[in-house]
Amino acid sequence: MTAVTRFIEVFIDVTKGFKGKLEDKKKHLECICCYAFTWGVGGSLTQKSKEKFDIIIREEYKSAQIPIQGTCFDFYYDMKKEKVFKPWSGMVKTFVYDKEASFFDLMVPTVDTTKYAYILDLMMQLKYPLFYTGNTGVGKSAMIQNTL
Repeated sequence: MTAVTRFIEVFIDVTKGFKGKLEDKKKHLECICCYAFTWGVGGSLTQKSKEKFDIIIREEYKSAQIPIQGTCFDFYYDMKKEKVFKPWSGMVKTFVYDKEASFFDLMVPTVDTTKYAYILDLMMQLKYPLFYTGNTGVGKSAMIQNTL
């Protein structure tokens, strides 16, 4: 549960968009808690387990209005602009090939590297440690080295 509270802590900040009237803050807090619980508890699950966990998240956080397509892990909560859950695919940066760069220094942005880099950045803002786990070859080490 420590991870859940850390995610909540990073988002309940005026600079992140947590402002407005009390009713607005309550709605945002529901979505923040949904995101925090999704990643704080379910972030290290296998894909099959994430699909099962998605059912629980959607049942417990109905008012968060997570889009139907995909799972709750396919979305982030946009606090700054639209105040809705949006697909990670919209945050993926365009890959620009640098012919001078070493093959091992190339980082091709994907949905997975985008979401994990985002989470790493959130935890680094508060100077909290983070543990990544997952299949070999998905870019965990490369993404961390690229971020650092």
